[in-house]
Amino acid sequence: MPQQLAIRDIIDAGGIAVVTRETELKETLESLKENPALVITDSQVFEVVNKIVDKEIPLTSFSILMARYKGFLDTAIDGIRKLEKLKDGAKILISEGCTHHRQCDDIGTVKLPKWIKEYTKENLNFEWSSGTGFPKDIEKYDLIIHCGGCMLNQKEMEYRSNFAKEKNIPFTNYGITIAYLKGILDRSIEPIISKK
Repeated sequence: MPQQLAIRDIIDAGGIAVVTRETELKETLESLKENPALVITDSQVFEVVNKIVDKEIPLTSFSILMARYKGFLDTAIDGIRKLEKLKDGAKILISEGCTHHRQCDDIGTVKLPKWIKEYTKENLNFEWSSGTGFPKDIEKYDLIIHCGGCMLNQKEMEYRSNFAKEKNIPFTNYGITIAYLKGILDRSIEPIISKK
């Protein structure tokens, strides 16, 4: 859905959307007569795409666009800073708005926990929620990482991020987390922050 929303916005604005996989990205960029105004990627391949896309071309992800669209981008950027303060035994809630069938390399249950543990070098505890079920007892968490929220309406995403803020629990999303872990957060939010 985030991809569809972005393409629809580009078309409605009179722009041209070129869609490709990361495996064909280099050739696609080389085939264009001029650099694109923006490259938007799936957050899971941020690191790969960052190496291919020249630094003068703005780069972001669908998840980061969704954070802005759903109204919690600033909260998500602030929330990820908590990662530096997590110690052994810290609890992280990974929450998804949908109830899709989990794959063996699922981003929420496999990739994110692995990348976070590699980054922090700490023994962290992860819990998960999905669909309309969002825990009421979030005080036990040191950090909440949410999906982009494409299957939830803006009111629900605002409720979840505001609820976390009320309880003083840092709240971020997948795209911001991955960009931060891969060392490209500043680059990935620059095109969005400058357009606010």
